[in-house]
Amino acid sequence: MLLAPDADVEATWQRNHSSGSGGLSAERQLRVRRVLTNSNLDHVGEKINEKALYQLLKHVKIDPDGGILNLVDNPMGQKSKVPALTKNSLQTVEAVFAAFRTVSNPAAMIFASSRMLHRQLCSADGVEHLRRELSRLRMGHRIVEFSFIGANLMELSLAVGCILLTLYHVFKIFCHKENVPPVTAICQDAASEKLVSDSPCQKGANVQIGEVNPRYLSEAEFWLADLPRLQNLSCLRLLAYAHPNLLEKRRKQFCNGNDMARAILEGFLSCKDQYLTDEQLVEEVAKVIVQSDGLEHTDDYVEELCSLNPSQALCKLQVYKNEGRLKSDEKHNPKMLDRIWRLNLFWFGEMICFGMLVTICFMLGTLEFFHKICRCSLILTDPTAPMMTCALFFLLFLNQALGIMHIGWLLRWRVETFIFGGTDAVVSTEEKHIMQMYLGELVERIWGLKVLNGFQKLTILLGLNDDDLQQLVVEESEAKKAAVTASIRKYMDKRGLSSGFNAALTYAVAG
Repeated sequence: MLLAPDADVEATWQRNHSSGSGGLSAERQLRVRRVLTNSNLDHVGEKINEKALYQLLKHVKIDPDGGILNLVDNPMGQKSKVPALTKNSLQTVEAVFAAFRTVSNPAAMIFASSRMLHRQLCSADGVEHLRRELSRLRMGHRIVEFSFIGANLMELSLAVGCILLTLYHVFKIFCHKENVPPVTAICQDAASEKLVSDSPCQKGANVQIGEVNPRYLSEAEFWLADLPRLQNLSCLRLLAYAHPNLLEKRRKQFCNGNDMARAILEGFLSCKDQYLTDEQLVEEVAKVIVQSDGLEHTDDYVEELCSLNPSQALCKLQVYKNEGRLKSDEKHNPKMLDRIWRLNLFWFGEMICFGMLVTICFMLGTLEFFHKICRCSLILTDPTAPMMTCALFFLLFLNQALGIMHIGWLLRWRVETFIFGGTDAVVSTEEKHIMQMYLGELVERIWGLKVLNGFQKLTILLGLNDDDLQQLVVEESEAKKAAVTASIRKYMDKRGLSSGFNAALTYAVAG
């Protein structure tokens, strides 16, 4: 049986609950007590039936502070999440290799593209030599010649531009003085909240936003955006933007029609200074629609109205206005609904621009891919080319081909969208700012940890991935998880759903 928590454990639970960790820390205390007193576990798997299938995620919760308060040298009753960020040997090697790619890839790009441009444009027989090389591939057309020169120019410009952007962020890091002491040196109670809501249930509740040192915002941009970009930098990355499986996600990032609809609704409701959320705006629109009908509606219909997004709610208001059924109060401004044609025109132009952007990215990426394949074929079949040059160019092309779709960035982007994007899976402007503040605070916490040396901190920042963010943000109840997993395992064994291969391996190892 589980031991009942004594007074000390209960006091610890209250202290942890007040600092945001809640019942999870109490469960950890109970686990410690069971180990110290050698108590038996409660066999929850024997008491939970198939209803556990409908409670698969009951044990999972989101840490309100994103795990930031758990990154401390001396955890005050909380579970430290510093070990979750600490890299093992393989991850350390990956971080060192990532640093090597960050330096070597842009340097090789600049060297290769500048060397090609110098040979093609500055030498006496450069164009003629290029024409002879292309004739070997049966592509001696003048358009192909200009395409090769343009591809080299594009590659050189991209490398130089990204390096300058990275140096700009480095300059901002050194310009901002560290005028805020590290949070780890501050009392945890005083730094427990970056966002303090006075009344979250009221409209336009005031929220005090704690400022993050601009230095660490620039550092987060440097470590988490600039360096990963340089590792896989090439014009081939343009093909990733036009990937057919990501077009809808790209469209959500590109389109801002929901913000425009939100602005029109704020003008209609005369609440621009109240900073209402999307849900609150839609709720006000639902009130107008229900009052305009003048009928008693079911809860399901009202709930359906409240589940609309601002664009859909605006279209609903437009239908009521066109049918002459809209009944608005004096505080409303129905003339704002006459500007919906501008929104429709904006949506149409936005889709045209998005289609053109995807097409241009696909064409330029295809051109660069074609150029790289032809250039690699020419170098590998050139008997006068040194073996080292062939090997270096092939490795450069291989690295860029592997980085067409940056898997690490894609996985982290997906986790960030899951955490900050909400139910619509779209990171708005405000949510993006929250994400930047969180990442800046995370970098500040990592640098302030005294239990890690400088090399460990560098490996964490170089190798920060989706697993790290998930372990920081997501928490789980061990007791509830044990109940669910034990019940599911029992259910699978009972129905014969367990993996036979894994069972055979387990029997071979454990007997």
